[in-house]
Amino acid sequence: MMYKIPKNDQVIIAIRDVMARYKVVNSQKKLKELVERELNSGGENYQVGERRMRLLAIKEGIAQVEVYSRETEQQKTGITKCPVCESKLKKSRNQTVFGGTVTLAHTCPTCTYWTGMKRRVPVRYVFTIKRR
Repeated sequence: MMYKIPKNDQVIIAIRDVMARYKVVNSQKKLKELVERELNSGGENYQVGERRMRLLAIKEGIAQVEVYSRETEQQKTGITKCPVCESKLKKSRNQTVFGGTVTLAHTCPTCTYWTGMKRRVPVRYVFTIKRR
């Protein structure tokens, strides 16, 4: 059976309904399941990608996202966009004793993601309803 891709408006409404009902959803996978169940309550066969759903929830201000991450052996070279919400990362700098500056961390102004000297990779998201 073929599935349909819902419009952004449909996904936003479904995320709002799910978050209003559950207040806290402990994983992105679980939120996807709940949103698809909400979308398909009318007998349709909609599917939505986890990344698209996460970005809509953050950008539309529906949910706050708590990011759990792990360090990798990879250096953080070239990271400019947040891997969680795609916002531009801000550099946290410190001055050296020789008068230069060194970047200590990158932080996201939109969500709670940050990375230090070793690159941090998001492994779990917790969605909480955003208070207005």
